[in-house]
Amino acid sequence: MNNKEIEIKFGVLGDPENLMQILSSTGTVTGEHIDNLSNTYFDTEDQRLFSAQAGVRIRRGNQFTEQTLKVRGENIAGIHSRGEYNIPIPADSKVPNLSLFPREAFGPDFDLEGIQAQLKPMCQIDFVRHCFDFQIMNSTFEVAYDHGGIKLADDSFYPINELEVELKETTVNDDEIVMLFCTLATIFAERGLPLVLEPFSKMHRATVLLKNRRNSLDFSNIYQAQTLNDYILELIKSFERLYGLFLIKHDPLMFTYINSTLATLIKALKQLKKSGKAAFANGEREPVNYLDDLKVIIKILKSLYAKSSKIEEKLTKFSLAGKEEKVLEQVMYMRKIECRYQAFLIPLKLRLLMSMLVK
Repeated sequence: MNNKEIEIKFGVLGDPENLMQILSSTGTVTGEHIDNLSNTYFDTEDQRLFSAQAGVRIRRGNQFTEQTLKVRGENIAGIHSRGEYNIPIPADSKVPNLSLFPREAFGPDFDLEGIQAQLKPMCQIDFVRHCFDFQIMNSTFEVAYDHGGIKLADDSFYPINELEVELKETTVNDDEIVMLFCTLATIFAERGLPLVLEPFSKMHRATVLLKNRRNSLDFSNIYQAQTLNDYILELIKSFERLYGLFLIKHDPLMFTYINSTLATLIKALKQLKKSGKAAFANGEREPVNYLDDLKVIIKILKSLYAKSSKIEEKLTKFSLAGKEEKVLEQVMYMRKIECRYQAFLIPLKLRLLMSMLVK
């Protein structure tokens, strides 16, 4: 879509069996193909590209080699929208040539020559991609199931098992894209796909692993929120950021922060339910009755919180005892609970609701 990538991603528990058959029952599936993708990500030693919210890689597939630049974008309701530039390069290329990308893609203060001279491979992310086009709701999506992992210089390995859904063509307006993705995710849930939250991109996960330390946490935006709507949105962002870090680090302290954020979000949503605010769908004059959906969301979050509080106690106990296998068991148990409650839908649905509420 004109050097612009609009996508959403979900984690997958196990193997999403019969993915094409499931989706072909609700839309049209075409262009199936499988690629073995080898991706080398580059940055400077002091991670100047990551600091500029840019990612550069060389990707090798079955029949192509290309260099890719992804630049700063926005995250709307869990939907990632950002600039993406793909340039075909010779198969024997060792380092990306930044000058091949449009100069304006980097921003005015980007030290292209200096960063080019310091580029080095940071990690290898390899996976098998099962991909096809999915037509539904007057739109075409590219659906890709990726299975593989991130390999770091010390030979440590972090698994990847996720579903990416990228919007390729659509007739809906830009302000209806969140509704479009929300409807699509609801279809996935109704068809029983084993999906879970996956807040971070592959490169973001690799960067956290490379830093090998607990990331600093900034809650200042929550404290600065001026309205209940903004407060709820900031809580959702914090929950996703904390959960993304926890999935990588398995840190029990991070999980304590997650539960505290979840408890506060439940209280804020109860306050929203009492407020009686009106909500309007795009272009509609009559208000939308959102209270029933909100009650269901609150009920699910309360159930999640009750389960995760028990997991928190066990995580702390096993972590202090150095029982890493037991810690991993609790992480996987949390993922199964999350899948059972289809928690991957909640951030999307809440953000859609916030966009409809009268300020």
